[in-house]
Amino acid sequence: MEESVKLEKIKNSCEVGEKVTKVIFTIAVILCAVIIVVIGIVAKVGEDKLQEAVDKGHITVGDSIGSSNVISISVMDPANIHSDVQFVRDILDTKPYTTVVIISCVVALLVLIVMAVMMKVISSAFRTIRESENPFTDGVIHKVRTVMIVTSIVLFFTPGMVFGVMGLVLTWIVITIMDYGKTLQIQSDETL
Repeated sequence: MEESVKLEKIKNSCEVGEKVTKVIFTIAVILCAVIIVVIGIVAKVGEDKLQEAVDKGHITVGDSIGSSNVISISVMDPANIHSDVQFVRDILDTKPYTTVVIISCVVALLVLIVMAVMMKVISSAFRTIRESENPFTDGVIHKVRTVMIVTSIVLFFTPGMVFGVMGLVLTWIVITIMDYGKTLQIQSDETL
């Protein structure tokens, strides 16, 4: 009886996890659409309007890729971007702020796309665990391994190499535990 209650709690947790990841996926998709609209607006607004926004302090420039908040946008300083490619130099000379705002938007768009894909994979992993009678199956282990490796790779390229390496080591630990659980489950099934 006690084990069935524990299993039901795990299945409920997986169901909640699946719903949460679907909500996050939906938010990421909506934000992707908003960023695409912003890119279109920035492309049409023109360099002079962006220069005016920089002069008024609505857009600040610095040496980072950028971040945004409710009232202002921070983007990398176009003066610090150098290229040997003539086409790139021409664009940076004629439309520096348009270029860096669009680059910042594209970077944010790529991050959101990766997050949306990850949420779909994680949601699928939650569903697989919830629907299976045994979480120590090849399908569940494969999905958990995939989620953790991709997350580690994303961490490697976003906040830093240390987090990516730690994620890969944690992936190794979790997969080892899951493989061990699978082996114990097989042995338990064979003795019955």
